[in-house]
Amino acid sequence: MTNPTRSLKRILNGRLDYSELLKPPRPDEEEPEPQKQTVRRRVTPRKVLQNIPLMVGLAIVVALFFLVLFGPLWAPENPYLVGTTTLTMVDGELQAPPFPPSETNPLGSDQWGRDILSLLLYGARNTLVAATFITLARVILGTVLGIIAGWNEGKASDHAIMGTVGVTSSIPLLLTGMLLIFALDIRRGIIVFLIALCVVGWGEIAQYIRGEFITLRQRPFIEGARAMGLTGAQTAIRHVLPNILPALVVISLLEMGATLLLLGELGFVGVFMGGGTAQENNFITSATIPDIPEWGAMMADSRVWARGRPWMVFYPGLAFFLAVLGFNALGEGLRRLMERGSFNTNFILSKKMLLVVGVVVAATWYIVGHVGPAPSYAQLARNFDGDAALAHAAAIVDFGDRRPGTTGNDETADYIAARFEEYGMQPGGGGRSYFQTFNTRLVEALSPPTMALLDADGQPLAQFTHLDDFAFRIDGHGGSGATTAPVTVVTFDPEQRQWPVEVFAGMDLRDQVVLVRGDNAPEGFSTEALIRGARAVLIIEDDAYGLRDQVQLAEFGADYGRRPTLPVLAITPDAADRLLAASGSSLAAVDSNIEAQKGQDPWQLIPLTSQAQIQVELSEPRSIELRNVIGMYPGQDVALNRDLLVVLAHYDSLGDASADGVVYQSADDSAAAVAAMLEIGRLWHEQDYTPRRSVLFVALTGSDLDYSGADAFATNYAGPAATLVDVAGFSLARLASGGDRLEISDGPQRVSDLFERNASTLDVPVERNEPLSHRYQEILRRNLPMIVVQRTDSAVPLADDTLERLDAELLREAGEAVNLTLITASRDASW
Repeated sequence: MTNPTRSLKRILNGRLDYSELLKPPRPDEEEPEPQKQTVRRRVTPRKVLQNIPLMVGLAIVVALFFLVLFGPLWAPENPYLVGTTTLTMVDGELQAPPFPPSETNPLGSDQWGRDILSLLLYGARNTLVAATFITLARVILGTVLGIIAGWNEGKASDHAIMGTVGVTSSIPLLLTGMLLIFALDIRRGIIVFLIALCVVGWGEIAQYIRGEFITLRQRPFIEGARAMGLTGAQTAIRHVLPNILPALVVISLLEMGATLLLLGELGFVGVFMGGGTAQENNFITSATIPDIPEWGAMMADSRVWARGRPWMVFYPGLAFFLAVLGFNALGEGLRRLMERGSFNTNFILSKKMLLVVGVVVAATWYIVGHVGPAPSYAQLARNFDGDAALAHAAAIVDFGDRRPGTTGNDETADYIAARFEEYGMQPGGGGRSYFQTFNTRLVEALSPPTMALLDADGQPLAQFTHLDDFAFRIDGHGGSGATTAPVTVVTFDPEQRQWPVEVFAGMDLRDQVVLVRGDNAPEGFSTEALIRGARAVLIIEDDAYGLRDQVQLAEFGADYGRRPTLPVLAITPDAADRLLAASGSSLAAVDSNIEAQKGQDPWQLIPLTSQAQIQVELSEPRSIELRNVIGMYPGQDVALNRDLLVVLAHYDSLGDASADGVVYQSADDSAAAVAAMLEIGRLWHEQDYTPRRSVLFVALTGSDLDYSGADAFATNYAGPAATLVDVAGFSLARLASGGDRLEISDGPQRVSDLFERNASTLDVPVERNEPLSHRYQEILRRNLPMIVVQRTDSAVPLADDTLERLDAELLREAGEAVNLTLITASRDASW
């Protein structure tokens, strides 16, 4: 009859004396007569059901199996993506974590604000699969070494193995495991835990197997096997090993309980898988945050909360208790079955067992490769929906003319603010508003500005395109006017530094359209040209950002639109070449003339045979209010929430660039980038993502004004994030068309490397370049540790930047890369 006290000890104790598990019959000549007559019966369903330890253990182990398979799916939240250490409203009261059990946190939270139920469900897979692999490795290692030692009793191999067992057994298993884990560097992750705990704890198994082999070697059937010519290895595997397999089944289950018990003990003393992330303050480690949901990690440091917050230590302790109880009870139940009846263990030596081992190894490999926050970050990033982002871009384009000061611009700002609020962002503009406002004065074209090239007889030769070939200027006397006049090139001594009025004596520009190089002409030359009788001034500007009309009176008291006015146009080098070619000249020839002029005449006139026809009609200045739209996700970690990440894109466009109703959509240049920000916000809100660092989303206006929304944000921002420390910025533009690679500007090495690493994780190719497409990005780079992100080969004429060109797949790829970079930067304490 089974001793109840001994059975209870076997169930609750993870460190059993394996020699008492099964006592195989003694050799035939030593067996007492009654035992020889005993017939071992097969196991019946009734015996199984009456075996209480077996049924209890089986129920618990099956439940644990389902937790391993489906635990993360059942979890209320993903502990890799949520958690807070800041004050949070709980049941109408402001509280700091750990939070007590409530509707939001059924089992309470830990000190980092993570839901304990979710940690238990996520941790089941990590803890139990790791324990299974460790147990399997220990049993295999102990069995193999025990066989070698038992079959070679008294030989060198036996002494070496038993000597090793003696040494390892003399040191407490907890201490040995800790030493190995720290020696292999706990910071290297779960693989260190697996290696360290696999090579300890096998000694008792080896001793037991050795003893059984020594006993079984004396049995008559062993002599029969030798007589048949079987080798020692063949005899051991075919005839000895099957006799100890029933005991190995029980040992494996009990060893599983012992492994779980060891994991719990290690966790309780602060040693857990991954080692956690150290949080430092003034170079002093202030806390260690477990970054892998695992039951041992939940036990770490929780003992200091045991009196005031007992749920923190109770529930992970209960999980370990039930798991150890389940495996030990199942082992005890199987032992009872084997004592009372025969039990077929042939499957252990079959191909099915190899399949089981393969599944355990594969599951462990999966856990090792997917444990930690990085896979959850990547999964959240991959949920970026390119089609949903494209829908936002279409909604923005539908507002039509989005130039500063237009109804479309205001409607776009309101749309973005509404989405920020819908996606749970806090107002970031200041004064509980999503808007940062600033006032300015603008002029606009009353009719389409035109520029054409005529021959000497007034016949048209070429028509130039507004904003692709030329744009108007309003500084000085620049303004409205219309003229048709011959073109004269004016070049200047490039070494001349002082330009007194007397230098221009004799310069006759009456009834001429003057063409000058912007980097060669004296400052304010358009005023001197007006005085000398010029009818218009063309300034060649080699601007990498593209031409934009000067519509803003940006500086208070500066000289704008002074009367009388004349057309002053900036033209591209290509347009200048076309204009010069009509007279048999070229821009290269003009540059050669400037080079030859060094130290010679201060200026020279080169009349052309062609004429220019120019018309500019501008309104009077009007005062308007412009609005940046700013939303904020405050950081939820008191140690990190003063760090600020900033994401920026502009939402305005050139819009109705003329009085004839032509609307430039700026679909990729602005709408797609803002759409990417909105989709990231939607995704974070839908997944309840909580960043540890603060994240600011900024939709800028007036992107191409002299004093832009970027200037206002960089120099006059006074919202809730103004006191935070900028650690990284990302300026987005042109993400949905162009080449198959993203390009990023050279910025802070740390920020650039972070983006490249995360893009590589998603297989999105990236190259470093200087993709600055707007002047305002230079302003931002001077004030933020920022990089610019856009697609290669994405620049197109304004009229071609339409919604039809946008590619949802390209937008998705870019959005995923930006999203993953933001998630990593906002959650990873060590970044």
